[in-house]
Amino acid sequence: MHARLVSYLRDNRDQIIENWLTEVDIPAPIESKGLESGVVPYEFFTKALDAVLDLIENGPDAGNNPQVLHLSKFLGVSCDCRERCFGGRVCLELQDAGLHAFMSVFDDEWDAEHEFSPFDRECSKGLINHALSIFFSKEIKLCQQRTFRSDCPFAAYN
Repeated sequence: MHARLVSYLRDNRDQIIENWLTEVDIPAPIESKGLESGVVPYEFFTKALDAVLDLIENGPDAGNNPQVLHLSKFLGVSCDCRERCFGGRVCLELQDAGLHAFMSVFDDEWDAEHEFSPFDRECSKGLINHALSIFFSKEIKLCQQRTFRSDCPFAAYN
């Protein structure tokens, strides 16, 4: 199942990244007055997708991918977290939008040949969500913003 899922996701890589880019809604940095939404570098999506696929394929013990563009490289520069709401948490917004983007390639309109049964889709959703959770938990541990932002729900997370 894992090999088939990873292969299918790799085959649909461009669609997943495009959907992830368009699904995510994060706030711009506070310093950027007048901007409504922030920007996540394209490189983050491509490297994050590779890391998630690696986690699905090799399990939670998969090594850290040194190629990943970490949140700390752009958080506070091109986007920023805001207050204690879900939509304002960049990491949570990226994770949720990522799950929607990954699952978009399982829609009946995209998977017209029904390569995956409804049960397979549910199992795949669980695997993808788990991999995204592992990936973003690692990002949260590395996030320099959480240590000095009182509004970060992960500030006490060590």
